[in-house]
Amino acid sequence: MGRSAARTEVPVGVGCTVVGAFVVLGSVAVMAGLTGKNPNPGGIAGVIIGLLIGFCGVVFVSAGLKSRHTFLCVDHTGLWVNNPGGQKVIPWDSLAGVGLNWCRTGSRPVKHYSVELYPNAPVDRDDPVLWAMVRDEEPLQPNLPRLRYRLVANSGFREPLVAAIQQHVPQLWLGEAERERGYLGLPDVKGHQERTRGRTR
Repeated sequence: MGRSAARTEVPVGVGCTVVGAFVVLGSVAVMAGLTGKNPNPGGIAGVIIGLLIGFCGVVFVSAGLKSRHTFLCVDHTGLWVNNPGGQKVIPWDSLAGVGLNWCRTGSRPVKHYSVELYPNAPVDRDDPVLWAMVRDEEPLQPNLPRLRYRLVANSGFREPLVAAIQQHVPQLWLGEAERERGYLGLPDVKGHQERTRGRTR
């Protein structure tokens, strides 16, 4: 997973950084009057824009390099997740079911997928490795919990991941379900920060 993301994020980040540097240099030249015209203090706006573009580039590069070793592994124990937060396993015996959800987005019928892991035990929503996968929403079935792990699976790893899950724990497989647009949601970053800050006080 990580290498695939890094192949996109790092080049984009480098490109943004280079563009930002050119914008800053060009704006400084305008401010100093090095372009053959009178010095123009209005170039400060260009410097700010260039710095913002460069900052975004650095963020992309940093994220790509940090996540380049991110991977998933499925075995008889469970689903292993390795990311910048560390390594953790979601044991099969801690799950009530696993399913594949999807929705259509945009004017073209593009599908977005997620692998949903429904626990049968309490979930630590602030686990250093798994917290970004936790979602809290109404379950599709009354016997499933609100809190579950959602793994966005729009890349090429989806099919081998699903096949591995079905091979190891066919009894947990709940099949596919179409969901409403935008169901993927985002991690509860604010709540996670507030809860972890409260724990460290």
